[in-house]
Amino acid sequence: MSRSFHDLYRNHLSRSNHTFETRPILLNSWEGLGFEINETSLENLADETAGLGIKLFVNDDGWFGQTPYARINDTAGLGDWTPNPDHFPNGLAPYTETVDSYAVANSSSDLAFGIWVEPEMVNPNSTLYHEHPDWVMYAGNHVRTLTRNQLVLNLALPEVQDYLINAISNVIKSANISYIKWDNNRAIHEMSSPAADYAYTLGMYRVMDNLTGSYPEILWEGCASGGGRFDPGILHYYPQSWTSDNTDAADRLTIQLGTSLAYPLSAMACHVSAVPNGLTGRNISIEYRAHVALMCGSFGFELNPSELSADERDAIPSIISTWEQINPIVISGSFYRIAWPSDTNWPAVQFVSKDENTAVVFAFQQFAKIKPAAPPLKMQGLDGKARYSSNAFNGTLSGNTLMNGGVNLPWMVRDYQSMLIWLYKE
Repeated sequence: MSRSFHDLYRNHLSRSNHTFETRPILLNSWEGLGFEINETSLENLADETAGLGIKLFVNDDGWFGQTPYARINDTAGLGDWTPNPDHFPNGLAPYTETVDSYAVANSSSDLAFGIWVEPEMVNPNSTLYHEHPDWVMYAGNHVRTLTRNQLVLNLALPEVQDYLINAISNVIKSANISYIKWDNNRAIHEMSSPAADYAYTLGMYRVMDNLTGSYPEILWEGCASGGGRFDPGILHYYPQSWTSDNTDAADRLTIQLGTSLAYPLSAMACHVSAVPNGLTGRNISIEYRAHVALMCGSFGFELNPSELSADERDAIPSIISTWEQINPIVISGSFYRIAWPSDTNWPAVQFVSKDENTAVVFAFQQFAKIKPAAPPLKMQGLDGKARYSSNAFNGTLSGNTLMNGGVNLPWMVRDYQSMLIWLYKE
């Protein structure tokens, strides 16, 4: 059933030019710099990004708003989609031109630039709100409830739709932007009528339809405090969505498998973040973090490269090389859940390429066992009569043997281990 849903969304719902394209590996500035940004710090981060062999640099929150409503924290600026002159005195264009000039290591390409926006929201501390307080969602004379210091613009209003189309179009026209992350960090609490939510959604679709139709070359990513709006409507316009703001690899494994019940891994975005993780405090190896993130269609990093350990930095070229092999299979292949993290200490998933000649298994050990009693790993989706070679065993084994007998994996006594097992049809 899941694979039928995955094929439905990829083949018949998502209209993006990028649906079946290999996605660029990226680095997002948020967890590395937060709001502590300016043109110099961002250019330095972008330079480090290119030096690691990463092809897309994403400028997250904090780049917009003007005095007295500059976006230096989350209390101001939303709604005013012009660069903060204190951070970007010459606008976005010279800054993004500098970013675009950085040569990506181990590649013939230069660094590409992406940006974060949250168009559906407005801070009361903004020029937009002071000029149009009637443009927000509210219920009569009731107090307008703030969440994360922001209110929701009423996208049921054509004038709000037109404003957002023009504002985001102006951002796109002002610089060479190849990726946009469209965020949405609060729910709608006050509505003027029972039909308001429906009218809002139709207005949102009009905005997304216009922008994605006008700028089809841009890779758009949906986000709503993580995966709060991961749904078919968004997938029609955006080929991928940020699956969760929880970037802890152990948690993300469960989150991604759960999301895969209905949605393809090709539509999910996951990044390697720093350790100890900012939410859970877990200290997980970069190999495990990378393997969890490599399962998704959009893969990247959410950290400051200058804070990487020597071992982590040394591992990145191999991770990028692995991503180049895996991403085409994730984008267009078939996905199988072999074992759930909630059911076993050794969860695993598998992708089979579209031509069915290659398969890759992501196998995990969550916790150390003194005497591991891991069951044999039984693959799925193979040709029972064919023979397969692998990096996990010598010689060849039949598809029937791999699916019914499985293979034993050499787990060590250590928490959070992972392996990639490649299978090649002979």
